[in-house]
Amino acid sequence: MDVERAPVDADAPVGALAAGFNEAGFDLLREQPVEQNVVFSPSSIGNAMLMARAAADPDTAAAIDAAFQLPDGSHEAWNALDQQLEAAQGEDITVTVADRIWPRVDAQPDTDWLELLGAYHGAGIEPLDLAGDPGGSRDRINSWVDDQTEGLIPDLLPEGFIDGNTILVLTDALYFKAAWATPFGKYGPVDGTFTRLDGSDVDVEFMQQLELGDRRGEGDGFVGAEIPYAGDEFSMLVLVPDEGRFADVRDRLDQAMLDEIDATFTTGPYELRVPAWETTTQLDLLGWLDERGAAPGSYPAISPDTVLDGAVHGADIAVDEWGTVAAAATGLGFAESGPPEPELLVAADKPFLYLIRHRDSGVVLFAGQVTDPTA
Repeated sequence: MDVERAPVDADAPVGALAAGFNEAGFDLLREQPVEQNVVFSPSSIGNAMLMARAAADPDTAAAIDAAFQLPDGSHEAWNALDQQLEAAQGEDITVTVADRIWPRVDAQPDTDWLELLGAYHGAGIEPLDLAGDPGGSRDRINSWVDDQTEGLIPDLLPEGFIDGNTILVLTDALYFKAAWATPFGKYGPVDGTFTRLDGSDVDVEFMQQLELGDRRGEGDGFVGAEIPYAGDEFSMLVLVPDEGRFADVRDRLDQAMLDEIDATFTTGPYELRVPAWETTTQLDLLGWLDERGAAPGSYPAISPDTVLDGAVHGADIAVDEWGTVAAAATGLGFAESGPPEPELLVAADKPFLYLIRHRDSGVVLFAGQVTDPTA
């Protein structure tokens, strides 16, 4: 089914959609073990659930609306945001979002739902023999995700995700590669210690910047800075809680706090020290979605007796002196049944939080925490 992409609605509530996705992401971050490195994509999870919401019955749709704070016109907003992200790419920035629907060969999802996902999400359709060849179907979907994420998410769907009752799988894949606006390296790395949550120290090498002048500041129990990527369309916000305040700051992190940071951080010289790190995370989202009424739910636009019985998410990030390479994917399974004098030092020498954001819309593409950069 070839569906032409819908034109962008200039009045679509992009900011409200981004804020809703972000809030759900902060909620999910608070659910993660406090002592572990974590990375995931609020926008990938949000987009996948927005697509699923369009197939849901009224009660399930209302639960998804509440969990993700979806505004009226969410599909129009995603269409505008998706195309904003595509337009923001450049020589040093790559951002790709890909969506695909994988129905069982004999399934007949509602045509209006399929057309909506094609027009507003660019979702393609590829029928598979989910019941007759679950292993081959899983391999095909994982191969597609692997391709879309440049090999960073090779096995999104685990063994057993597809079985004889699976009628449809929905996937969203996100790939992000960006160079820093000002690469690290001019002043060389410095050796130091990173203090873990338990108070133990580990020797690490910190990347160092002495000539940054973007937005930075202090808040209640933390210091932070926004590090721009090339082209200034994207940035990484690093928040370093004070010693003993990591859990408190993480628990308070929400859209209101993010808005306050945006309103109070100011530009000016600061010194930055941050370790390089790599994190890979696999999440089973089903329990989290069940607690919020989105699973098992009811999704009659897929088929009359369809429920959400599988939800997984994978993400990978690598941050070094040159920039960031990150990818994430979400799978939903449906079954019948010369430096100036720095005014501030932002030293990520203790557990810290980070958000990769599209600056114009405010949507958080990746959220994470680093509690031990050597892990």
